Amino acid sequence: MTKKLPLTGDLKIASADDLARQLNTALTAGDVSLCTKKLVSIDAASIQILVSAFATAQGTGHKLAIDMPSGGVLETAFERLALLPLAVVETGVLVGITGVQTLQVAA
Repeated sequence: MTKKLPLTGDLKIASADDLARQLNTALTAGDVSLCTKKLVSIDAASIQILVSAFATAQGTGHKLAIDMPSGGVLETAFERLALLPLAVVETGVLVGITGVQTLQVAA
């Protein structure tokens, strides 16, 4: 069963840790679908969390799908960050990021 979660309001760096925790917990349990209908804005830190969530999904064997309507807040943010060419979008839904690699960095 796919867990549906809303992305709402202004997603900024201050909420990035909460977003990461919520996505990690949800993706550990199963597939996740994010609704962006009520998303007002999103910053680069929150975009990074979403990109990382695709690696988490892959690592857990689950799927992540994010609403990404043409001209919407998320698509605009990806375009401004030059990430749009890497986005795998199927009928208005972001289903992956090409070229994303998971790297482990030693502390």
